[in-house]
Amino acid sequence: MKRIAALPLLLLALGLHAQDDLLRAAEAAYAGGALDSALACVDRAIQADGSSARAYKLRGDIRQRRQQLELALIDYKKSETLDPNNPRLYVSRSAARITEGNIKGALRDLDKAIELDPADADAWYNRACAHYLVQDNAQALKDAEKALKLRDDHADALFLGGVVKGELFKEDAGLEDIQRALALKPGIPGGRMSAAILLYEMERFDEAIAAFTEVLAQDTAAADLRDAHYYRGDCHYNLKHKEEACRDWRTSAGLGDRDAVFIVKNYCDTDEEKIPRKPRRKRRNTVVSF
Repeated sequence: MKRIAALPLLLLALGLHAQDDLLRAAEAAYAGGALDSALACVDRAIQADGSSARAYKLRGDIRQRRQQLELALIDYKKSETLDPNNPRLYVSRSAARITEGNIKGALRDLDKAIELDPADADAWYNRACAHYLVQDNAQALKDAEKALKLRDDHADALFLGGVVKGELFKEDAGLEDIQRALALKPGIPGGRMSAAILLYEMERFDEAIAAFTEVLAQDTAAADLRDAHYYRGDCHYNLKHKEEACRDWRTSAGLGDRDAVFIVKNYCDTDEEKIPRKPRRKRRNTVVSF
């Protein structure tokens, strides 16, 4: 009788061990960017035991990375039902909600995450992003600075703080933060462009030309290429280099920039030495990416 009673316990232990192996394999694959392999492993783990909050949270993270936000949110809800006290769950779900534009929902999640673990720098960074997206720059800067107090090498928080400082017309401090962030994490989306724009706004035109040239060499987003050519052209214009300026503006116009189209027609294709009625360029804001 004792042997028969022990058998189910042994099978349960073996099953839990197998599930743990699958989850560790899924986590390793996710960390390495192998999302298909990660999803296959976590699906098997959930099939083996559907009561694992860790498994549902991981599958939500994988699906979020694959831009399957609706499915990710379903998994996060299942994970929350099984374990409502995991602060990282709310950090992950806040990112999904920010991406889908549900800022109020994201802030509720972040309040919960910070209540559970006030020392989580990522929670404060996500909170900074949420406030930035609703144009509350003062609070965004406070949250970014809190994230940096908790983790001084948090490149994304450093970058966002620099962007906000730039928008608050603290260009020198903003540029310094962005350059430090890029030194820590060169691949920050929009990082090089943001640094170049600040150099342009500070009228450091020679440095800005070099920075926009780097953007054009390394970035592929159409909007970045169009704007980089426009602003590099304007740097050349301010340095009285009409030929170089018009070369950039013609390229920008070809990419659909209306201001550049106007300038090409009324300046580049004429003998004018100055642009008549030069368009007032709307300030370019940085888009926060997750």
